[in-house]
Amino acid sequence: MTGSNEFKLNQPPEDGISSVKFSPNTSQFLLVSSWDTSVRLYDVPANSMRLKYQHTGAVLDCAFYVENLVGTHDAPIRCVEYCPEVNVMVTGSWDQTVKLWDPRTPCNAGTFSQPEKGYVLSSIEGRVAVEYLDPSPEVQKKKYAFKCHRLKENNIEQIYPVNAISFHNIHNTFATGEVWHANLYLIKIISIF
Repeated sequence: MTGSNEFKLNQPPEDGISSVKFSPNTSQFLLVSSWDTSVRLYDVPANSMRLKYQHTGAVLDCAFYVENLVGTHDAPIRCVEYCPEVNVMVTGSWDQTVKLWDPRTPCNAGTFSQPEKGYVLSSIEGRVAVEYLDPSPEVQKKKYAFKCHRLKENNIEQIYPVNAISFHNIHNTFATGEVWHANLYLIKIISIF
């Protein structure tokens, strides 16, 4: 540890970290997925890696649940969330589907195709773009991009990478986060879900 508010993990991933999640039941455990094709479980107070799961490709997200294969997509899975209230695992994939899984019986509880929907992406250059999957000209006119996470001091502009995006499906807004700040935006003329 380097200070009271800083903590450096022993045996960190060898490439970029794609997601970090604390255990929903205790702050003792931290799950970390990485572009180095691994998911690691850390015991935070002991500063030790308890488990390491190796995969064949980059792991873009992670979630706490029992160790078992629930299901697959036709393209890489981009995000994973477990909803304990209804005991459902939710996955979103680059195959343009959102799937619901019942983890007690590895079966698909629902598939929702998203071909006509849009997405928001961010960059390390402090930019956010709202894009649409539908190639028609009238839908493509709705897309836009903007600069964010910038701080100008003494005529020097600091640009921070956008590391995270989260949507609020009721208020039609999304938030972006970087190392020091979080910003909230209203989505213009689109519906994500």
